[in-house]
Amino acid sequence: MIRTTKWALLAATLLLAGCAGTKFVRPADSQLQLGKTTEQEVVAVLGKPMQEASGLANGKATRTLTYAYASFGAQTKNAGITPVHALSVVFHEGKLVSKEYLSNLKDDSTDFDHTKVPQIQAGKTTLAQVNALLGPAPGEAVHPVIKQTAGRALVYNYAEMRGFTPSSKRLVVVLDPQGTVVDVDYQNQGTWK
Repeated sequence: MIRTTKWALLAATLLLAGCAGTKFVRPADSQLQLGKTTEQEVVAVLGKPMQEASGLANGKATRTLTYAYASFGAQTKNAGITPVHALSVVFHEGKLVSKEYLSNLKDDSTDFDHTKVPQIQAGKTTLAQVNALLGPAPGEAVHPVIKQTAGRALVYNYAEMRGFTPSSKRLVVVLDPQGTVVDVDYQNQGTWK
C-alpha cells in the first residue's frame, strides 16, 4: 500500500528549507495515462522534477519523479496555511503506474471529506458510489504500486502546513476490475481525526 507521510514531509521540507520547489502546472488527466505514459513524456511536459528516486514496490523496480511547489502569495482553500501543490508519478518498466496530485490551493484543492470514509465498505461500495461521496480522485495507482495485479486504486491526498506543524490525510480505495471496493486505507496525521 502507498504510505501517507511522504506528502506532509515534502511540504514541510519545502517550507523549512525556504525554497519554492519546481514550478509546474498540473497536467490534464489525458497526459498522465496509467500503463501508457512514459517518463520521457512526463519530463517533456513538466520539465526536470524536484526529486527523483528508484525503489521497489511489491518486489518490482520503480522510478518516482516528484514535482512540488510552494506558491507563496497564492490563495489557499483554508486561511493561515502555506500554499503548496505537488505531483508524484511512478513508473515501472518505463510506463506510468501511479499518479498522485495534492494541492491546498483554492482553485484546485484536493481536500476531501474524511468523515465520509466509513461509508466506503469493502465488498459493497462501487466506484460510482465513491465518486458520489468524495468526487473524482486526484490520484490513481495500479500494480505494482498496489498488491492486486488486476484493478486499481483511487488516491485522495491532502496536506496543510500551519507554522511548523504539518497535517495530512490520505485515503487509498482499491477497486477490483469490476469497480467494487476491495480495500480501504485511511491515514492521517495532525488535526484530522
